[in-house]
Amino acid sequence: MKKKTSRDIQAAERKQQILDVAKRLFAENGYHATSMRELNKGLGMGEALTYHHFPGGKLEILNAVLQAAQEKRIKSIMGSMEFLGEDMPLRKSLLTFAHRLTEQFMDDKEYFQILFREKNLLNNEQLSLINELTLQPLEAMANFLADRAALGEVRAMDFPIAVSQFTSQIAVIIFRKMFFDVDTDSQWLERIVDHYVSLWSG
Repeated sequence: MKKKTSRDIQAAERKQQILDVAKRLFAENGYHATSMRELNKGLGMGEALTYHHFPGGKLEILNAVLQAAQEKRIKSIMGSMEFLGEDMPLRKSLLTFAHRLTEQFMDDKEYFQILFREKNLLNNEQLSLINELTLQPLEAMANFLADRAALGEVRAMDFPIAVSQFTSQIAVIIFRKMFFDVDTDSQWLERIVDHYVSLWSG
């Protein structure tokens, strides 16, 4: 692998700076209400330099913002799955997954504000990529349940559907807090987990 030069590092840092400022402005004002002039003003750089890093302009920046945020979030969620070993009780495993899923969503509210508002600007390929990335932690959890079923800890079932039902309940809590500032008691999350532990136990 070619060693990165100081110029390469500086370019990467500048590109990330563009994405960070654009993400904040898109979330606050919306994509259409954020002009390249306003973006460059927030960056403190000339328009030519912005187009050097993103020749496709504002739309390319939007796509890069969403993809980077999604990849970071999924990588973090998938990393949390590594903690769900065979020696961890089912209830604790599900509660850990639920808490980490909630934390990952709440730590990046800007991403979801942009995604829901500007979804119509994305093409089918981009939407498909986001969907594929979103499915990764669900598939990992379905495999986790299948492994627990092999150990006799949970009963045989349609694991992808079971995970979909479980995460849907978590999503309700997340979106109520994210969009309506409804702070659900942590005991509610435990009640959801206890319900599914009882439902799935072999």
